[in-house]
Amino acid sequence: MRPLLRLATVIAGLLLLTTLPAAPAGAIGGETFGCRLSPGTVLTYKQTCLNSRPASSYTVAFAVQNTSGTYTFSWSITGDWTSVVTGCGSADAYCTVRTNGSTYDHSVHGQVTFSQAGQSVARQSSAFIRIYCGSVPC
Repeated sequence: MRPLLRLATVIAGLLLLTTLPAAPAGAIGGETFGCRLSPGTVLTYKQTCLNSRPASSYTVAFAVQNTSGTYTFSWSITGDWTSVVTGCGSADAYCTVRTNGSTYDHSVHGQVTFSQAGQSVARQSSAFIRIYCGSVPC
């Protein structure tokens, strides 16, 4: 009788484990945030990005990287930008905007607050667009 009771206890414990809710897939805090400019020669996202060639207009891409699990995002883009190209929504880990070319020095700043499982983190990044004299920054 005792082995049967022990077996029933083990089976009940296993059934209980299969009905418990799963832990969240990710853990907030290991994400990175940065920007990059296109056209350009720097293809990695950095906290501060600079234009690396003259152009009549640029796209500034801000992105949260190294995510794990499901997030919500809240974007704030300030500075001298003209339009949203793509992203920038509450489900988007990226926000890309257009800005004027290098006829004057200006900047675009991105801030994102992302949330997961009741925790939130805010990060900032800045793009600096320099004026060009020919093919080099003035």
